[in-house]
Amino acid sequence: MKTKCTCLSSQSRKRLQGAELILKGYNNDQIADILDVTTRSVQNWRNKLKEHNNNITCLRRKHGSGQSPLLDEKQKQQLKQIIVEGARKAGYTAERWTSNIVANLILKTFSITMAPRTVRDLLPTLGLSPQMPVVKSHKHNDEEVLRWATQQWSRIKKKRKDSVFP
Repeated sequence: MKTKCTCLSSQSRKRLQGAELILKGYNNDQIADILDVTTRSVQNWRNKLKEHNNNITCLRRKHGSGQSPLLDEKQKQQLKQIIVEGARKAGYTAERWTSNIVANLILKTFSITMAPRTVRDLLPTLGLSPQMPVVKSHKHNDEEVLRWATQQWSRIKKKRKDSVFP
């Protein structure tokens, strides 16, 4: 069986190559050295092959492994809509969303407990971005900044001694 398929992960490729080597009669230490894996992994593959009558397809990756998502697609879209409409409309005192506030919103709305770190990972999947707001002084004046940069900064900026520009 050829195992050089670009659609396989490196782990899947190693498992299938390991199965081929097991069926060819290599021992665990040889296979571990060839594939750069532990001998325990090779022993696990060998045991699994034995249980499945040397059918190497038993070493394929099981799809859907891992924890299922906490929110379904409908809930995610509902959450996105609430976030886009604003924190005040959702009943919070400030208009600023934080991971903790979004986690609290998820708990209140869907009765699902979610860690703030998980919320930060969730936001990009909703097309939102976790970011700090730009904080500007209430005294900030764009025109004054531009005037200072063009008139004052160019006047006080040090010039290189070997510069050909005046």
